[in-house]
Amino acid sequence: MMLKDLKLAQEAAAKSGVSTPLGAQAEALYALYDRLGGRGRDFSAILQMLRGEI
Repeated sequence: MMLKDLKLAQEAAAKSGVSTPLGAQAEALYALYDRLGGRGRDFSAILQMLRGEI
């Protein structure tokens, strides 16, 4: 869900002509998290990914 919401936010920002570099980085991190198997887990488990646990 978080990745979907981040994508929607990035699309809205792009349509408004607004730069959101931190939003883009967050979307990239959650996309990586999703590819590593984070789908279906609580979004806070991204901390495990950042620690190298998943």
